[in-house]
Amino acid sequence: MPALSRRAARWAATLPIAALVVACGEPAATVAPQAASTTRVVTSAEPVATVKWNEVARGLVMKYNTSAPATIRMFALLTVAEYNAVVGTEKAKQRSLHPVDRGAVAGASAAVLSYVYPQEAAYLEGLVDQQETSVVHAGTRHEDFASGEAIGRTVAAGVIERAKTDGFFAPFTGTVPTCAGCWLPTTPPAFATLGQAKTFFLASNDQFRPAPPPAFDSPAFAAALAEVRHIADTRTTEQDSIARFWALGAGTISAQGYLNGVASDLAVQYHLSERETAHRLALMNMAAYDALVASHEAKYHYWLIRPSQADPAIVRAIPQPSFPSYPSNHSALVGSAATVLGALFPSERARLEAMVEVGAISRLYAGIHYRFDTQAGFALGRQIATWTLAHDIVGHQPFVLG
Repeated sequence: MPALSRRAARWAATLPIAALVVACGEPAATVAPQAASTTRVVTSAEPVATVKWNEVARGLVMKYNTSAPATIRMFALLTVAEYNAVVGTEKAKQRSLHPVDRGAVAGASAAVLSYVYPQEAAYLEGLVDQQETSVVHAGTRHEDFASGEAIGRTVAAGVIERAKTDGFFAPFTGTVPTCAGCWLPTTPPAFATLGQAKTFFLASNDQFRPAPPPAFDSPAFAAALAEVRHIADTRTTEQDSIARFWALGAGTISAQGYLNGVASDLAVQYHLSERETAHRLALMNMAAYDALVASHEAKYHYWLIRPSQADPAIVRAIPQPSFPSYPSNHSALVGSAATVLGALFPSERARLEAMVEVGAISRLYAGIHYRFDTQAGFALGRQIATWTLAHDIVGHQPFVLG
């Protein structure tokens, strides 16, 4: 990404100025979903259950100010459980049973979301009851919905047991290194052990570790730092708006929630079945999870200083995350999403590429990353997404969770 491409510039121009201005000045929790919806196309077709539960999950992310890493994990757990539950109903139907897909998705979704948000268990169970009533009124038998729901809950129980030992939230017990170019935390390092968490597809967490960033005392590093300073000193209204739009911090649907909204709307637009929708959302979210883990593995391997620590005169457009700079998590995230969704929705590839290119460069505009951070993160996300697609399941099979 040497510069913001014409394609990406056109995507940025599609964001209504009013939405961007509001997003800069109003509480993010009420603005981000509206801003996100302006770039998506939705038909009036009735969404499948997976889409509806995905919307419920995005609402809970906002309600509980869920951190970006925890949100990525939640969506991965949710969508893989939903997909495996739908596959479970297909296998039951082969045995002359008649479980309902919507029941399976409801059971899996309520169980996973109750694990992540236990305070909402009663609310989530109420949604299951509502969905059962809806499908029964449409002519489905109670026992068929219930058998599907039982499959979903059984699948979810396995996903939850795996999650309990995934090491995602393991405490940091190491030592913060000190050197001229080392990142200096002002609070305890955030998610410092995430790079060792259990992944879905990677052979090892350092499998795609980026090459080292430019040395702190090198001309290349000095030039990259000078670029961040120049942008901070001359930041345009458009650059500031892009940085703030893509910040999607606490109280919003988060970047991963935004991408789930994009993918969900594509599923509706193209009238995908329950299985197709669940499969595509699961692939996107599992790739994102692995990309996040790999990005943190690299971050805490290199411990690179943030731009505004290297040059305190840099004024940021958004808050600075509490972990090292290289590579960019956000760029890895959007890079993985563009690759997965572009492969699964080839007619949408150009639009998706333009969208995420803006998302990646937004971190440079914000003053929290060097250009080489965004480039390495974007490449990392693409590599992991490509690996994920290459190791996707064949036929109507569940994802095997090691």
